Amino acid sequence: MTDVVLRPMTPQDLDDVLALQAQGYPAALHDSADAFLSRMALAPGLNLVARQGDYLRGYLVSHPWRAGSPPPVDAVLPASAPQDCWYVHDLSVAEAARGLGLARRLLIAGRDAASDLGLSRAELIAVEGAAPFWRRQGWSLPAIISPDLAAKVAGYGPSAVFMTCENLSLIGAPPRG
Repeated sequence: MTDVVLRPMTPQDLDDVLALQAQGYPAALHDSADAFLSRMALAPGLNLVARQGDYLRGYLVSHPWRAGSPPPVDAVLPASAPQDCWYVHDLSVAEAARGLGLARRLLIAGRDAASDLGLSRAELIAVEGAAPFWRRQGWSLPAIISPDLAAKVAGYGPSAVFMTCENLSLIGAPPRG
C-alpha cells in the first residue's frame, strides 16, 4: 500500500477518525472529538493518520503520559502532562487496509516520534482481545500491576489487559524466531 501517506492528524480528519473508531470499537470505548483534540494538542507528532487519496485507512492516537496511570476512556487531557512513557491510546485500521502492514507502519512512525521526544518505554491497554496483536508488536504483560491500575484497566472492558514495552526499539521489529 505504497500510495498511503502517513501524516499528523488534524482537526479536519476528525469526522473520518470518529467514523473509523465507531466501526472498530464498542460504544463504551469511544472517545469524543474533544478527547482526540486534547491528545493532538498535547503531542501533535504522536497522533497520525494514514490516508489514501480522500480515504482514511487508519490512525494512531498516542501521547506522553505518566507511567502506570492510563487516562480513562474519553478523557480530555490537560495541556501538559508528565512525560515518562509513550501511551498508545488507540490504533485503528480500516477493513479495506487490513493485512497490508499499515498498523506496523503507524506504530513505527509513532515509535520514532516518541523516541524523538526522549521517551524510552511504552504502555497501552489492549482491548477486545487484541493482546496477541500487541505482543507481536513488542508489548508484554507486566509481572505485577497495582490494584489501582487493575481497576482502571477493568474500566476498558472484561477482556482488557495492561501491556508495556520497556524498549521502544522492539516496537514494530520483525518477529524473532
